[in-house]
Amino acid sequence: MRRALFALMLALAGCGVTSAPEVAEPPARVLAGSLNAASANARAVTGGLTIQRAGLMFSNGIALYTRTLAPRRGGDVITSSGDSYAAAALGPSDLLIELRHVIEQSVPEGLVGLCGAEQPAYVALAYDEGAASVTLLVFSGDEAPGPNATQSRLCARYAYAAPDGARTREGVVL
Repeated sequence: MRRALFALMLALAGCGVTSAPEVAEPPARVLAGSLNAASANARAVTGGLTIQRAGLMFSNGIALYTRTLAPRRGGDVITSSGDSYAAAALGPSDLLIELRHVIEQSVPEGLVGLCGAEQPAYVALAYDEGAASVTLLVFSGDEAPGPNATQSRLCARYAYAAPDGARTREGVVL
């Protein structure tokens, strides 16, 4: 693994890239399955949500193609001002956070994207151990949410709930 990372860094150095790429650690658990819109905002903007390994698909036709990053915890801060994922999700500090980098947003004609006119750059799926509900935090800006982030802004929050009988101890299932 170290040799592969070193080879990648050498290859990027030859391409004029001056910093190492963010290497995603495999998350402890990746959510998957379909959820119903649970907040007025989610019902109005996105409708239901289907979580897949490569992205998020909404029942209104919007799709986010994503790459999963290292897992976070609810108490982790998302900005240099000290706000946490839990505070942004309006949940307890022991929430589990699946952070994803948005590669592309596909928006059907006539609809507005998840951040309005702004492009979403990162999304965080915040959930508790049973994953009966998930809060989707959408961020715009040039950098990932984190303790030193000054160019990352929470632009939207959507709440979803698992359909009756679709949750287990391992989380949401198809």
